[in-house]
Amino acid sequence: MADAATGRNGPPVPPDWAELGRLLSRGYIDSGFIGGVTRVPVADVVRDMLSEARADEQIDEIRRAAAAAGLDAGTARILEVGSGCGMTVVRGRVAHGLDIHGIEPSMGEYSSTLDVCRRLIDHYDLPVNAVRDATGEAIPFADASFDIVYSSNVLEHVGNPGAVLDEALRVLKPGGLLLIVVPNYGSWWEGHYGILWLPGMPAWLAKRYVRLFGRDPAYVDTLNLIDRRWFDRWLSRHRGVEVLGWGWEVFERRLRTLDFGEWAALSVAKRIVTLVHRSGLLRPAVWLARRLHWETPIIFAARKHRSD
Repeated sequence: MADAATGRNGPPVPPDWAELGRLLSRGYIDSGFIGGVTRVPVADVVRDMLSEARADEQIDEIRRAAAAAGLDAGTARILEVGSGCGMTVVRGRVAHGLDIHGIEPSMGEYSSTLDVCRRLIDHYDLPVNAVRDATGEAIPFADASFDIVYSSNVLEHVGNPGAVLDEALRVLKPGGLLLIVVPNYGSWWEGHYGILWLPGMPAWLAKRYVRLFGRDPAYVDTLNLIDRRWFDRWLSRHRGVEVLGWGWEVFERRLRTLDFGEWAALSVAKRIVTLVHRSGLLRPAVWLARRLHWETPIIFAARKHRSD
C-alpha cells in the first residue's frame, strides 16, 4: 500500500470516514430513500455501507461458497457485480489479499457511491480500474475471465436482471461459481422498506401496500420482484448451469439461532423472528418456509459446466 494508506514508518492511516460518510449521506437524502423508503437513520445506513465488518462477512460468504464448489477463493479471480462504494473489493484486496475486481455504474440510484469508491481506491493506492464504471448488462471483460462472479443485493435494482446474469455467465470460466444474493420477493420480508411483505405480491399491489405504511410507492417501480420462479425461468434457458444451492441452510440456521447481522433494517426482522420463537411457532414456520421457498435472501449458487 502507498504511504497515504499505511503511514510512513507508522500504523495504517484510515480513510477519512467522516467525509466519505457525508458524501453518502447527501446521496441517500437527496434521493428520498431516507424517510420515503426506509426509516433507518441515515447515519446508520451510511455506517453499514462503510462497514469493514460487513465487507468481511461478504468475503467470508464468498470463501464458504467457493469451498463448497471445490474452489479456493484465495487463488481465484473474482468479479463483484455492483460494488457500491467499493468496500468488498477494497477490503478483499487490502485485508484478504484477494484478486477481486468490481463494476459499478456512475448513473445509479445513488451517484455518490462510485465517488466514494474512487476515493477509497485512491487512498489505498489500488489500481484505478479495480472497480470499473460499467453496468451488469455490459460487463467490460472477456469471455471466461473469472473463477467466481459474485453479486449481493444488486440484481433487484438493475435494468434487466436476466441480461445481467447472462453476462455474468459469459465472463465465468467453465467450472466457475456464480454466487448471487438477492431479496426473495416470494418471502415475507422486504429489506429496503424494512417491513413485512406478502409473498409473490405484484408491483401494482405492492405500491398500495407500502402506502399503508406511509412509504413512497414509486420506489417499488425501481425494484425487480425476483423470486424462485424467476430463477427457474432464467435457468430454463441455460442448460449448462448446475444449481448448487438457494441459501436454505443459511436461512434455516439464522431462523433457529437468531445469529445474523442487524445491518440496515434487519434489526426489525430479528425482532419479528424473536417473536416467532417466543410464540412457539418456529417449527411450523420452518416447515412452511422450506416447502413454500420463503428463504430470504435467496443465495443462488451455481456452477457453469460448459459454454452457454
